[in-house]
Amino acid sequence: MRPFSNAMPGRRRLAPCVARYGLRHLLLVLAWLALWRLSALMEYAPHASLWFPPAGLSFAALLVLGWRALPSLIVSCLLATFWVDQLYAMHQSPHELLKAGLAFGLAHCSAYGIGAWALRSVLGRQAEITTLSLVPLFLVTACLSALAATLMGILALEMTGLLVWTELSAIWLPWWIGDMAGVIVLAPLFLAALSWRYAALSPWLGGLDFQLPHRPSVAFIGKLLLCLGLLSVVTLADAYTQDPDVAFAMFFLIIPLMWVVYTESAFRSALSLALFALTTALWVAGLGLIEQSMTYQFALCVIATSGYFGFAVPALTARNRQLSELASRDPLTGVFTRRAFFDKAVQVHAEARRRASPLALLVLDMDHFKRINDSYGHDVGDQTLILLCHAVLGRMSPQHLFGRFGGDEFLLLLDSDLDTAQETSDHLQQQISRLRVPGTQQPLSATIGVTELGPEDTLALAFRRADLALLQAKRSRRLQVDDPPAAANG
Repeated sequence: MRPFSNAMPGRRRLAPCVARYGLRHLLLVLAWLALWRLSALMEYAPHASLWFPPAGLSFAALLVLGWRALPSLIVSCLLATFWVDQLYAMHQSPHELLKAGLAFGLAHCSAYGIGAWALRSVLGRQAEITTLSLVPLFLVTACLSALAATLMGILALEMTGLLVWTELSAIWLPWWIGDMAGVIVLAPLFLAALSWRYAALSPWLGGLDFQLPHRPSVAFIGKLLLCLGLLSVVTLADAYTQDPDVAFAMFFLIIPLMWVVYTESAFRSALSLALFALTTALWVAGLGLIEQSMTYQFALCVIATSGYFGFAVPALTARNRQLSELASRDPLTGVFTRRAFFDKAVQVHAEARRRASPLALLVLDMDHFKRINDSYGHDVGDQTLILLCHAVLGRMSPQHLFGRFGGDEFLLLLDSDLDTAQETSDHLQQQISRLRVPGTQQPLSATIGVTELGPEDTLALAFRRADLALLQAKRSRRLQVDDPPAAANG
């Protein structure tokens, strides 16, 4: 009985894993079939549509799950083939449908599987994946994978009797455009959704943040409605005038969509492109604009392509902001560097002068810092500086500025008058005196020079005054040590 009892916990642990695995693949099959039915809006032949969203899901699933997604995708293609037979009343035998479904599924999955594998392999060899490197690789892979899926799909359906080879010249380009639109426009949104479940996917996204926003944005909804409204105007004008050239106005809609891409998150941009594609398919099908559908879908691919390159703009902006933050911060203590402090202080001073608000500048110098370095080493000296900065930051308000001038000398800019600044200086000195050199019982101390910035003062002039006050305070302290009061001499 013991082997049986030992096996029971393993079985209990295995059952939830199997259930999750089965549910995951069931959801993939259902999503694929739902998207396949959407493709019927612009379908012109079995398994061929001018807008084929399942291609985007297949590519995303194979990119994330690898060949583990293959069973679900093959099952989806089989079910779709049997469904096609019912829709078109083709009355083929189950054996023929099974053969056609398997042929189509293998052709579809092989093309997108090889494309996904190639993209993963190229990205895996890069030391750093950025938006500017990811987007061209994705677009090239998507175009070539869609072309391969088109040719292999046509060959598979021709071999199984669902298509006639003589139709190749008329069918291959619409099929390619439809698959390409499905992959280019929708795959990023599917990758975003999969990245919520598979955290390991994040490094492959080139720094793009596809996390769900915390709250809805009225501005985003307004921009999205504007894009969809303009799209509706173009399609309605096309249907009303019956002029094929009107469809080319679709290309001008790149302007509002790029506005969305430049000003919103990657997830919202991908969602906008997906909803734009769905609305296009609904209008084309509802208004009977199939003759111009190639123009609409090609425009959609161009807009999406431009949009993905536009993803690099927010990413570069965030990267530049990060680099600027790194450049403005002292790498040891995390406070502002000397240059960053004075740059920001100039802005604060100008604003204070405009509002006639008081400002005070403090110059803080740690006492006996060289002795700490010489006695305990530079590592302890660095830890002491960090400890000092944490103590000072703990007493500062968010609007105050704190920077490192150099070595053991620091600068503070306070929005207070001279008396309040002097009180702050006294409190800081008391707090610092409670600190100890890390790993020792030696107390710390600091000397602070204080000055107030008048309306006509410059920061350079105020710094000279505060520095002189600091030197005077140090001299006074040394004199007190060298010449103690007479009462102390007894």
